[in-house]
Amino acid sequence: MKLTKEFQSILWEYNINNLQIDDDIVITRALWLWDKYHTDFLIKNIGKEKIKEVFLKNYQELDPKSVNYWAIIFDIDKSTLKLTYSIYDKLNKPVFTRNFE
Repeated sequence: MKLTKEFQSILWEYNINNLQIDDDIVITRALWLWDKYHTDFLIKNIGKEKIKEVFLKNYQELDPKSVNYWAIIFDIDKSTLKLTYSIYDKLNKPVFTRNFE
């Protein structure tokens, strides 16, 4: 299923015409940004189990607060999720890099 134009606001760096509703980046970005419209839309159209599956595969891409929240929503024991980064690492990770040489 193709994405609606409402997803452009959370996937600004992607051409949404090339993405499907069940792509990992779409689900992960919606979980990361916590936008109710997008998460409700995904739950309605692809189901909570598919979103949980993608969450378990990509939870390292989310911040600890989001991981905690979605673990509660999906009824996952948080101790089974091994976070390998600190909040300092997440906050200070460069988004883009350039070579100035």
